[in-house]
Amino acid sequence: MIGMDRQTGRAIEDITQLASRLGQVMTTPKGARNRHRDFGSDVLKYLSANLTPTTALLMKSAASTALLEPVNGVLDFSCNKINIHPKAGGCAMEFVGLFNGKTATVSVTLNV
Repeated sequence: MIGMDRQTGRAIEDITQLASRLGQVMTTPKGARNRHRDFGSDVLKYLSANLTPTTALLMKSAASTALLEPVNGVLDFSCNKINIHPKAGGCAMEFVGLFNGKTATVSVTLNV
């Protein structure tokens, strides 16, 4: 699948395009789009809280629910594992799974 980079406008494909789609889904609050209320995830609800094991589990649950939502357009990625790494001003979510028959690791940065 070919897509477009949101910052540069250049064509992107393969893992780069998957990373862009995952980033868009995880950083869009559910209900924020008028005509597509189911698009997005609830991950950002937990981002401003202290990153505890409970908060990380809630973020992983919200992310995995968003991956299974057909309107988000990431059903071609079969996620096996989600890791959360704290960073200054937010965290990075690392998704590991199968994409186009290969194992892929994609990281999405979430900022407060």
